[in-house]
Amino acid sequence: MERNAIMQRVMMLSEMWTEALHKYPNVTTFAWVGSSSVEFKTIKGFVMFQTSYEKTLQDTILCLAQPFEPEIQSYGARIIGDLQQYFNEWNKDPALTETTGLIEWQPTARTENVNESEWFVENMNLLALALKISTDNEKLVLALFPSALNDVKAFSNWIELLMNEKIDLPIRIMLYESRDSMYFESLSKKRSNEFKYLYPDLDIAGAMDQILEDTKAAKTSPEEREMVSFQQSLIKMNEAIGYRDEEQVHYYSDTCLKIAQKYRWAAQQALVHFFEHTFYASVNKPEEAHHAIDKAIAIVQSEKNNIKDQTPYQYYIAKGNLYFMSSKFEEAAAVYNNCLTLNSNETNTLLLAGIYQMLANSLRKSAGKEEARNCFITGWELLAQDQQMELKDNTMAMFYAKDMLSVADQAMLNKYHPVMDELWGQNWRNNLDNQYKELTKAK
Repeated sequence: MERNAIMQRVMMLSEMWTEALHKYPNVTTFAWVGSSSVEFKTIKGFVMFQTSYEKTLQDTILCLAQPFEPEIQSYGARIIGDLQQYFNEWNKDPALTETTGLIEWQPTARTENVNESEWFVENMNLLALALKISTDNEKLVLALFPSALNDVKAFSNWIELLMNEKIDLPIRIMLYESRDSMYFESLSKKRSNEFKYLYPDLDIAGAMDQILEDTKAAKTSPEEREMVSFQQSLIKMNEAIGYRDEEQVHYYSDTCLKIAQKYRWAAQQALVHFFEHTFYASVNKPEEAHHAIDKAIAIVQSEKNNIKDQTPYQYYIAKGNLYFMSSKFEEAAAVYNNCLTLNSNETNTLLLAGIYQMLANSLRKSAGKEEARNCFITGWELLAQDQQMELKDNTMAMFYAKDMLSVADQAMLNKYHPVMDELWGQNWRNNLDNQYKELTKAK
């Protein structure tokens, strides 16, 4: 097996998981903590690898991505139903059953006097028996990574209810926690003997640098090698932005720009200025932030025939956001309006809707509710072009709807509120508010 930089981290996570099981034999629930979407993908990659034929752990890991939507369907019932269907299909495949035999697991029916958590744990205990997981060196690991999670407090409560039940020793629950939210923190304090956080040092920047060094070695032309050097310096510039190290930001910015200017890479030059803007905005230097983003916009304007992706939108949005965060709502609205005049062919619908959302919020502050209302409606109709299921599973659409209803008159409420309730249930706004409160409280 090739041990590239990412696989090295997958193996590190595997070792860390095994050590945690040995160190905390009575802990039933573990939560990995990551600080970015890339770290989450790496952790999920570890989980998926350990479900493959190349797995190195003795544990049987089930990656369960069912959405957590308690207002629509019992989360436990959805998982059990999907697992039952999965194992029924497994048993129909001779190539699979030749090595494992039939997996004889039939979930019990839930009765009125049994709560969901008790019923769910009972069936997971039965599944562990059916999978013949009964030794100290093997676990049935339920990796609960919901694809949609609109109410983090309710999810944490659901996990605690599971912990109240008798989870058999062969079973462990695996979760993921964002370092920015830490919504299991109260649970970890209350149930420290049963719940543990795992803090892996994934060093994603180091992994990327290692991968790029390997890539650079395989390149044949000076320009190709310098493109890799540009990418390495850009990663280090981003690290410096995270640490708010202005000297290092300037150093790597200059390094990137020298390479990009040498080869007349316009898009890369604009990207460096965009990251400069990000840094200045983070350290509350609005004048410098505007200057940097204006440079990026000027480049994409002069190279509009050569830069055909959605990058120009991002730079205009960044400019508008600088004004918005400074409460210069009229100026922000003007920039968002300019953004909507860009060529929108093949532009992501959610991106355009997000621009309408920011424009409408700016108009609400600078012009009035009626102007904001009309703008919100235009953006919502754009969103509604998507299939209903895609809209239903999109939290961004819920935040859009919440902002939209904040300026609604009675006619607008009568028309759109029932549509939104049908999508997300009648309690969707409270769920969204609870989620936002949990996230901001954690920060």
